[in-house]
Amino acid sequence: MWITEFSMETKASEAKMWQVLTDVENWKEWIGGIKSSTIHGNFENGALVTVENISMPNMKNCLKDVVVNKSFILRSKLFFCTFDGIHELVNENDVLKIKLGIKISGPFTFIFKHIAGKSAAKSLPIATKKLVELAEK
Repeated sequence: MWITEFSMETKASEAKMWQVLTDVENWKEWIGGIKSSTIHGNFENGALVTVENISMPNMKNCLKDVVVNKSFILRSKLFFCTFDGIHELVNENDVLKIKLGIKISGPFTFIFKHIAGKSAAKSLPIATKKLVELAEK
């Protein structure tokens, strides 16, 4: 297993941050490398999300562990590995933090960590900052 994450404080409310996080159709506004994204159904456990990437294969994803106004995982599977996009809102002492992360697990983790992991680690701070800017507008 390999994991990387980035967190940042925000002045946005949990409700506003959740609204931006779950606006699947507009993920391209804060996630680099995405042409488009579509949710098939409601934003809930088991919902399918299709992501059309610019330079990688298109991915079919599934929402897991959705807790409204708190967290969700966007899970995809590729070549015997599981990729989890972790999205979490943490409120500590009246300070809201948004945490984004990537977890790769499975027998080929060591390969995907080098292919996708390094770029993900670089893109997480950028995506988090864009997300916070959108929510604080």
